[in-house]
Amino acid sequence: MLKGKACVNCRRRKIKCDGEKPVCSQCARSNGSFEDCEYPGGGPTQTQILEERISHVQSRIHQLENPSEIISVPLHHPYDPASIANFDFAPNRSWSAPSHSRRLPTTRSPMTTPSPVSRSPALRSISTATLTHIQEPPPDVMQLVADAFYHHCPRFGFFLNIERFHKSFLLQFPVGHPARPSAALINAVFLWGTHLSPTLAETYDERAFLRNTLHYLSKDLSSSHPQKVLHGIQAEVLLSYYYLKNGKVLEGNYHANAAVSLSLSAGLHRIRTPGTSNIFQGNIRPSNPALPSPTDGIEEGERIDAFWAVLVLNNYWVAIQESHLMFYDLQNVEVDTPWPMDSTEYELHLLPQESSGTIKNFLENTSIEGMSITALHAKAAVLLEQATVLRTHGKKPASCSEALIQLDSLIDQFKSNFPLLDRLNSRAPGRETLLITQMMAHVATIKLHQPFSDGHKHSRDKSLFSAQSIAGLTRDMMPTRALQIDPILGVLWTSACEVIMQEMSRSTANHGQWMPLLQVMLSQMTKFSAGSVLMKFLVTRLQRKFTTTTTVW
Repeated sequence: MLKGKACVNCRRRKIKCDGEKPVCSQCARSNGSFEDCEYPGGGPTQTQILEERISHVQSRIHQLENPSEIISVPLHHPYDPASIANFDFAPNRSWSAPSHSRRLPTTRSPMTTPSPVSRSPALRSISTATLTHIQEPPPDVMQLVADAFYHHCPRFGFFLNIERFHKSFLLQFPVGHPARPSAALINAVFLWGTHLSPTLAETYDERAFLRNTLHYLSKDLSSSHPQKVLHGIQAEVLLSYYYLKNGKVLEGNYHANAAVSLSLSAGLHRIRTPGTSNIFQGNIRPSNPALPSPTDGIEEGERIDAFWAVLVLNNYWVAIQESHLMFYDLQNVEVDTPWPMDSTEYELHLLPQESSGTIKNFLENTSIEGMSITALHAKAAVLLEQATVLRTHGKKPASCSEALIQLDSLIDQFKSNFPLLDRLNSRAPGRETLLITQMMAHVATIKLHQPFSDGHKHSRDKSLFSAQSIAGLTRDMMPTRALQIDPILGVLWTSACEVIMQEMSRSTANHGQWMPLLQVMLSQMTKFSAGSVLMKFLVTRLQRKFTTTTTVW
């Protein structure tokens, strides 16, 4: 290659560099012993860009903690690409400070309280005055919390092996003991458990668990807990979903980015990279020094599931805000980690010996791997993110025809190979995840084609068919309360409603055809809005924008 074009690592070691991007062959073969592969003179490095994003989110949280310095927070409005609007879940008032930045009353039953530790402006606001020692609930109450949590946890990114987690969760050791989950994760589980159970909320203060979760996040990472990294990622994921459900966008942004940052720094995107397979058998060293070798297939499976849970969360945020500005572009990170499997497949050691280019091969349609329910969900999240990015580029069909056609074909193929939901028992495991997954694929089609639907009949027809399909799935499946927790559901319904409402605005002659489909989705959104600030915001936005359909509500 040309002189002076080698990456920083190869130049420092004076070895031949092939100049491949984002990672050259020498760095790829280093199995984590080299630093990030970066090229001089190419502007900010990927690491610098990601650090800047985290810094930006931290500064915005700081502004929220000091309301005298700011009146409102302008964010991208994802449902009106033609204009910039405030993505604010309380449209009639300015943003308030995050709940954990206010001084809260002493709790009735808090969980633990060591000295405060600071990782972000949000955490620096937590003082010893607001953290008091909390006794854990008795075993029977802990079981109730666990039951409430496990019933809904697939909807908010819980990726750990439930059987193993449950055993350690109920152990009668103090919080922080290495045999138990990390302190932040225990508090995060109690946070969600009390949030989901009105009975528990009458006795235990949800806000206390939130404060303690935030307090322990950074403290755990500097501890000697054997699972501090993986449990830290899990706690960040749970917090991000919690904030999103409760309409706290900036806080949710921050914890989503923290989860991705921890995952990448731990090398969870490079599991089973060529030269690092079978690491739990001890014959090959791990691909990254941040984590010890997994003890068995289940533990390695947890790490694989962790990466894909974080990717799904990241892509949810990209789809909601239609921007990579505050988020990682994980599709352009070299991902070798295999698609997630069912827990029994991990136990049977059915992982491939080696894995490389997982997302790249999927997008290029050169791989048929990954058919578990979790893998299908992750693939749909990738497709949704890709369609969102193409949509927000604002290009006309002629200038992005190749990329659009290729992605459109991949989405169609994905949907054609999808399991038939009507053949699954209503209590079948994973049925709700499959419902969400299929809706995500249809919304990927909508995001791809709706910008061109006014001038292109093909795009209009595909958008309408996908919206009809989402309405049909909603009518036939009758979503349960468990789905109410999944924040992406409101975004999916909103996309479908907008397509149908746009079609109704073109002509009043076909209102009778579209109104029943619209009613199915809007009635579910209204029903679920009672427990979700995000859903309530989306319903209100639709009401304001489409005044001709207000009788539906």
